[in-house]
Amino acid sequence: MVRLASGGERLTFAGDAVFAVGFEHPDWYNGFEHDPEEAARVRVRLLQELAANGELLVATHLPFPCVGHVAVTGDRFRWVPVFWDY
Repeated sequence: MVRLASGGERLTFAGDAVFAVGFEHPDWYNGFEHDPEEAARVRVRLLQELAANGELLVATHLPFPCVGHVAVTGDRFRWVPVFWDY
């Protein structure tokens, strides 16, 4: 992960740590994770943090525009993409 900050705003680039189904099932893992249990722990902790602070998230395996926020609905995380005005 890479975190950027500028003028009071922050953005986290999560690379391969987050994938679309991982919002509803952050404990699921894929065959490319070398330590699946640790990957799931990191994913849950990251999604909790981003939902709490409203920081922008970019991840390569999310639908276009792959930039957005994490929200919580009930006991599930939810992907909220930013509005793309182009």
